[in-house]
Amino acid sequence: MYAARAGDRLLWTNGQHFGDWLAYSSTDASYPGATTDKDLIATAYYFAHSTDLLARSAAVLGRGDDARGYRALFERIRAAFQREYVTETGRITSNTQTAYVLALDFDLLPDSLRAEGARRLDEDVRRMGHLTTGFLGTPALTRMLSEHGYLDDAYRLLLNEEYPSWLYEV
Repeated sequence: MYAARAGDRLLWTNGQHFGDWLAYSSTDASYPGATTDKDLIATAYYFAHSTDLLARSAAVLGRGDDARGYRALFERIRAAFQREYVTETGRITSNTQTAYVLALDFDLLPDSLRAEGARRLDEDVRRMGHLTTGFLGTPALTRMLSEHGYLDDAYRLLLNEEYPSWLYEV
């Protein structure tokens, strides 16, 4: 089903998908908001990540042929994601916290650009002073920062009490 939606380019760019609900928005003209391209999210989350999970599950279940087939498909999706959404300098086209979180968490960046992707994520967090992610980017945000050496900034986000943040409502 996913492959049919993605087509030969292995990018999910058609059909209904919701994107990163409740991502930060702003009326400040100097900040366009944190809208991550829905096609990027659909390709990363629903197609690449789901295929990776299938490959891992098949391996655990001892289904070697299925595991190899899904792993090969994931690698092809990963390459398509990189061609479409990642520049050679490591900038992701949406350039949002969610885009970097998903690319890092789902192993969609080339190994040579993972540190740069994490640096760009941290740079945005520092510049904004808060999270700008929605439902899909938020769960892995602090984990991606801490796993890539930005533990202080992950804690700063976690303990922030200003809007938008986890502790604002508390």
